[in-house]
Amino acid sequence: MNFAFTAQQDAFRRELCRLLAQELSPWNRAAHADPAEYSGLTPQFASSVRRKLGEAGFIGQSVPTEYGGSGRELVYDCIFAEEVEYHGLLTAEGTITHLPHALLAFGSPEHKRRLLPAICRGELRLFLGYSEPEAGSDLAALQTRAERHGEGFRISGNKLYASDAHLADYGWVAARTGQGTSRHHDISLFLVDMKSPGVSVTSHQTIAGWNHPEVFFEDVYVPTDALIGEMGGAWRHVMYALDYERLFLASPGSVARSLHRLLDCCRKGPRPRMADPVVAHRLAELSVEVEGTRLLYYWAASGCARGEHPLPQASLALLVKRETARRIDRAMVEILGQYAQLRPGSPWAPAGGEAEHEYRENLYFQFAAGGFDITRNVVAARGLGLPRTP
Repeated sequence: MNFAFTAQQDAFRRELCRLLAQELSPWNRAAHADPAEYSGLTPQFASSVRRKLGEAGFIGQSVPTEYGGSGRELVYDCIFAEEVEYHGLLTAEGTITHLPHALLAFGSPEHKRRLLPAICRGELRLFLGYSEPEAGSDLAALQTRAERHGEGFRISGNKLYASDAHLADYGWVAARTGQGTSRHHDISLFLVDMKSPGVSVTSHQTIAGWNHPEVFFEDVYVPTDALIGEMGGAWRHVMYALDYERLFLASPGSVARSLHRLLDCCRKGPRPRMADPVVAHRLAELSVEVEGTRLLYYWAASGCARGEHPLPQASLALLVKRETARRIDRAMVEILGQYAQLRPGSPWAPAGGEAEHEYRENLYFQFAAGGFDITRNVVAARGLGLPRTP
């Protein structure tokens, strides 16, 4: 593939960066900081930034124009995800990255007309209702059930690791609709209004300090038109959506941001750490890895753009990105020494204490969205055709 960008794509990136630099300036981030939120920002401020991105036409680049998007190539969505992440607005929010693609593929005409324009305006938010207490990485073991009831369904169960569920308008919820005859083909997807009676949200604090929601569904009624795609077909629908989720989670924005922060720290002071040849060599290695992460990201995007599913390249890109992030985290702690232990708020903390915070924050990379070992299995089975062990 050609890794060069067109003049139009470069112009799009510049315009996007201009808006992000203005809205997510250090002053704005400090004024609207909220360590209890995954984004690190108050929900009101993060929502206002999202709406401004929508008003400016940056969200939904590859969504067709009849649904409120720009009708452009997928690469524009990838540029968007990279720059938004680099400027510190996390792109794990699937509403504006991968869920539009799943809606386009499996949503009804009414779903598309009702949801996609609002998503592209930055006004609508969904959460992923996949993981459960006994079904984290093994999605096929989920126990949440949707039983037929009149002209709709009654959903009962609970979902863990439901990122931003407390802020969501709807849940994108996988539930078992069969009689247990097949682990993979008795599951259906539903769009659940979070204001429905019987929906409740609690949370637990992570090691990084933010609150991770857990959602409970107690006999929650949803109409028949809440079904996404075909009954019992959610496994195929979710696997399709996961290809796009892994692609956008593989965005190199956050690792580039972390590397540039580390480089900045190593250049400062009367005795810059960069002058140490051992440190300089390590930083050079990390720079190569970050560039490799970026190339893998756009390589995987080219496969998605060609309609290749399943897409092991996205899993590989995500694995490399997250392993690179952890290497940068370790390098930051080791190079900065004891100062790296200082938390945000300390006047002596390098990079405002973000080194220490990110080291704790990124621990979840090892198990979230499949984790390192499961992602390796996906690459081995889907990408290399290796046999599964008994």
